[in-house]
Amino acid sequence: MKVHPQHNNLLLFNLLDNEGAISHFSTTRTGGVSDGAYASLNTGNFSDDSPLNIHENRKIIARMFYMETDEFIIPHQTHGTKVLVVDKDFLGLEHSLAIETLYGVDAVVTNEKGIFLCITTADCVPVLLYDREKDVIAAIHAGWKGTVGGIVEKTIRKMICQYGSSPKNIVAGIGPAICPAHYEVGNEVVEQFITSGFNLSDESVCYRKREGSKYFLNLKEINRRELLRLGVSESLIEKSDLCTFEEQELFFSARRQTVHSGRMLTGIMIKRRA
Repeated sequence: MKVHPQHNNLLLFNLLDNEGAISHFSTTRTGGVSDGAYASLNTGNFSDDSPLNIHENRKIIARMFYMETDEFIIPHQTHGTKVLVVDKDFLGLEHSLAIETLYGVDAVVTNEKGIFLCITTADCVPVLLYDREKDVIAAIHAGWKGTVGGIVEKTIRKMICQYGSSPKNIVAGIGPAICPAHYEVGNEVVEQFITSGFNLSDESVCYRKREGSKYFLNLKEINRRELLRLGVSESLIEKSDLCTFEEQELFFSARRQTVHSGRMLTGIMIKRRA
C-alpha cells in the first residue's frame, strides 16, 4: 500500500490504483475532529464517540473526493455474512428505509457508478474487489466470524450470479488488519474454522507459541488463500503488511483499545464516465 498523493491520512492499494476506472481509499486514524480514545478520524457510528464528530469525520472524507456523505454506502455490520447488492432500487429508497436495509450487512456489491461502497474496521480485515471486465466492485468486512462463514466466497458468488463476473478478472486488496502475533484465539474458534473446511495446518495461518497455549490466527492470509481458492489470480491480490494493533499512531484497534476503539473506513467506487 501507499499514501494517497493528495491526502496523507488515506492509504491506497498499488494494484487498484492502477485501475483508471475506479477510486478507492483506506483511512488512517488521523485528520479528523474526534478526541480522546477516538482521536481523530473515527468513522464508526456505534461507539461512545459523539455522533456529531463521526458525522463531521465522514464529511471530511467525502470532501476529499468532492462528494456528499450520502454518496458513501456504509452498512451496519454485525459480523455476519449477508451480502447486499446496491442497485437502482436500493438507491431509490428513502433514507430511513435504506438505513434499515443496511442493517446486518457485512459486504456490499454494485455496478452502479459514482457511489462509494464502504466498510468499517478496527482489526478485522477489509477486502476490496474490482472486476475489471464487468465493472463491478465489492467491499467486504471479514472478521473471524465472517471469514469462517465464507463471506469472501458469498461475495464473489454474488458478483458471478448478479453480474456475470469471473474471478480471473478480479483485482483484490486486503487492507490493514491485526497481525497474527496479536490475534490470539481460543480452541473453539480454531475448531469452527476446521469444521467449515479451512486448512489451518500451515503455521503461516495458524500456530501456537508453545504446546498447550492458545492459537494465533492470520486472518489476512486466510482471506488471501480464500481468494486464490475461488480463482482470483495471485498476481492480482495485494495484501497489506500493516498491523492495526502495532501501528498505534496510524490505526484504531479493538484488541488494543477494547470498547473505546474508533473505526477506519475503506471504500471503492466506479467513476462516472465523462
